[in-house]
Order: sequence, then structure tokens, then C-alpha cells
Amino acid sequence: MSERLGLVAFERERQPLYLQVPQISCSKEYSDETSREIYSEIRRVVEEAHKHVKEILTEKRDLLDKVAHILLEKEVIQGEELKKLVSEAA
Repeated sequence: MSERLGLVAFERERQPLYLQVPQISCSKEYSDETSREIYSEIRRVVEEAHKHVKEILTEKRDLLDKVAHILLEKEVIQGEELKKLVSEAA
């Protein structure tokens, strides 16, 4: 779903290969222009998410470094210890 393309499914639900009945031809149910719009929208969403993730990781770099250091020493961080680290960083 996106604001640009709306609540539309452009492909039928896929089935596992072992359940599929062989088809003579496989035709898409949308135009080349719609295909370009889908690609463009996917690219926009992925780039937006990538930018957002980079911002979060940059903002939380100190916490990430601290967690990485602990993991290098102990290999495991238990839930409560991780919660404590995150709450201290907030």
C-alpha cells in the first residue's frame, strides 16, 4: 500500500511451486506505465526507509557501540540487560 498507488493488488497471490498448475502463458494484469509506477514507488519507499534507518543508527551510535563492545566480550546480552542499556540511552 502507498499513497500514490492506493489499496490495489497488482499480482495474484503466489502459491508454492509444487502446488501450481502449469500455465501456457503468463501475462501481467497491468500496463507498462503502471509497471514503471510500481517500480518508482517501491524505489521511493525503500530509499525513504534507508534514509530513516541511517538517521536512527547515527542518532543511536553510542548505544550501538556499547552493545557491540558488550557482545564482543560476552557474546550474549540477556533481555533485562538490554532493556537497561536502552533505557539508559534514552
